Amino acid sequence: MEVTGVQPPAWVQDAVFYQIFPDRFCNGDQANDPPGVRPWGEPPTPTSFFGGDLWGILKKLDYLENLGVNALYLTPIFLASTNHRYDTEDYFQVDPVLGGNTALRELVREAHRRKMRIILDGVFNHCGRGHPFFRDAQARRRQSPYGDWFMWEEEEPGYSCWAGCPGLPEWNHDNPQVREYLLSVVRYWLEEYEIDGWRLDTVEYLPPDFVREVYRTVKTVNPEAYVLGEVMGLGTPWFRHRALDGVMHYRLWEGLVHFFAEEVWDAPRFVRYVWHIWRSYPMWANFASYTLLGSHDKPRFLTLAGGERRKFLLAVAFLFAFPGAPAIYYGDEVGLAGGDDPDCRRCFPWEEVQPDHPILSVIGKLVRRRRETESLRRGGLKFPFAQGRALLLSRPFLGTETLLALNAGTKEEVLMLPSGRFREEQSGEFLSGTLRLPPYSFTFLKRVS
Repeated sequence: MEVTGVQPPAWVQDAVFYQIFPDRFCNGDQANDPPGVRPWGEPPTPTSFFGGDLWGILKKLDYLENLGVNALYLTPIFLASTNHRYDTEDYFQVDPVLGGNTALRELVREAHRRKMRIILDGVFNHCGRGHPFFRDAQARRRQSPYGDWFMWEEEEPGYSCWAGCPGLPEWNHDNPQVREYLLSVVRYWLEEYEIDGWRLDTVEYLPPDFVREVYRTVKTVNPEAYVLGEVMGLGTPWFRHRALDGVMHYRLWEGLVHFFAEEVWDAPRFVRYVWHIWRSYPMWANFASYTLLGSHDKPRFLTLAGGERRKFLLAVAFLFAFPGAPAIYYGDEVGLAGGDDPDCRRCFPWEEVQPDHPILSVIGKLVRRRRETESLRRGGLKFPFAQGRALLLSRPFLGTETLLALNAGTKEEVLMLPSGRFREEQSGEFLSGTLRLPPYSFTFLKRVS
């Protein structure tokens, strides 16, 4: 099957993602715990294991389904020596301490039964130092069949490695055998386990033509599979190359931090920044990108906001009103704190899951509103008002319009509404002309005329 053009899966526009760092989410089977596992909830270190596994994710699917999540992104699950598993040692083996291949097959089956999608983390720029191909190449060099699968250097450690980390030797993508090996990994999990896509790690380190090969391989196996790239800068070149469906929207994340968490930008500057990014991407890419407030590589948003719950919830409201596929980083919904890595990878505090939790209850409502309101998933984007610390975000769609009004400031603000009549969703009150918003608050409105 020849793949032409760019065709992001339609389901991504309806997705609410949930990112899981498997070792820290839930321990579903203590029998497969790695040696030296630490007590659940202890402060994490770069080397500590806590025993979370795929059986634990399977056990908590009811929780995720009730939250309204319908897509999961798992950080690496293949055999490796670290807790983060970005040092792959066997691309065809789910780490036994996570439950092995059997656990993944069961997790995918049960997730699909609930109409949930699962995407896996593809680490194709580098492998782990324990990968048998690298071990053989390092020991025998030219005598090894894998001698030119890696790039050797005179400087320590003697080979090219990601960001100078000796434990992460880089593949030589100029070697066609390397490319075919990695593409066989891409095909295998799509064909044999029916995963729903790949998140490509460190895309900006990979040759663009190889990323495009991955994209075409994915689409040949399943045109409805999702190809997401970890891109820290603007993703425009990758869309020009027709190499990705969407990017992890770290550029949007930066603006959210400056406006909501740090409060160093006013609303007009924030809106200009967001509008610049919006117009820098093709429309299909805006709607197919993964929007986030947190990830395993960044401090928790609540921590960046100084623990101020109202700031965090304003940012969540904006994220769920914005185009793209909004993502929840595990634990954010119950106010899990954390600074730089590894602190942002704490264990999920399951004792905090209560129906009246002040963050969980609000996020649950935002997820439901997103999934029940088509304009929030498919509508265009406008900013009819931005002044001081207050703004209006509009999502017009086929004659309807949903507005998010928010005030991220310390005093009451009067927002000028677009012409027409609107109904405030929570109170049912009809409004026109202006809207008064208390400090650090938000509300949704729907156009009625």
